[in-house]
Amino acid sequence: MGQVLSVASGKGGTGKTSFCAGIGVALCALGEKVLVIDADCGLRSLDIVLGMTDSLLFSYADVILGRSGLKEAAVKHPVVKNLRVLTAPASISAGASFGDEKIGALLQLAREHFTYVLVDCPAGFGEDVLSFARGSDRAVVVSTPDYTSLRGAQRIGTQMMDGGTDRVKIVVNRVHAGMIDMGNSVNIDAAMDASGLALLGVVPEDKDVIACGNQGKVLMLHSRGPARAAYNNIARRIRGERVSLLDKVTFRD
Repeated sequence: MGQVLSVASGKGGTGKTSFCAGIGVALCALGEKVLVIDADCGLRSLDIVLGMTDSLLFSYADVILGRSGLKEAAVKHPVVKNLRVLTAPASISAGASFGDEKIGALLQLAREHFTYVLVDCPAGFGEDVLSFARGSDRAVVVSTPDYTSLRGAQRIGTQMMDGGTDRVKIVVNRVHAGMIDMGNSVNIDAAMDASGLALLGVVPEDKDVIACGNQGKVLMLHSRGPARAAYNNIARRIRGERVSLLDKVTFRD
């Protein structure tokens, strides 16, 4: 039986979708069978980051409503072995009213076919985010190292735990060592204190993330930068391996 991880953020612009794509590919490289679900109705962008634009026809709503089976709706990645992607409905209204029971049933079905299921939740505090979190085995909150983002991380993390999600951790993304040294960015210990969440990983700032996303290239296949190394480390930590947070990760000033 697989595990489901909901990936959320208190506000937009934290790099949550790039994180989901990077971790999904990294887990596949470790031999896992992975499904990534884009749960951001109306604003779906996981297909762009994974270079699959226009190839995703059915959404998770189609699976829930019985219009498609999971096997048909979850499209194989054209390059990455053992990676499938299930997209969100094209309109917000099409995916806004399923609730805990139907979302939970979808995630249970996914557990039966994949070792890891990553859910790219929409940013913010919508009920759909909490429905996916309640149906998950654990959750990851992605935040940048600034207090506005960390406040949002603290709020969504608290809501998830209050809703019954026991294992909620934070990933601090887009960390710039030079800004920390100059006092212009929150350090990692302060980020943990501000969010109130245990740390899963740290991802350095990396220009390749934006460059690959804009070109429709999979970062994990086209970069040797620090974000790629960080995603690999976090994927191994998700599997339960004892890996240093910053092992083999080089920050760029």
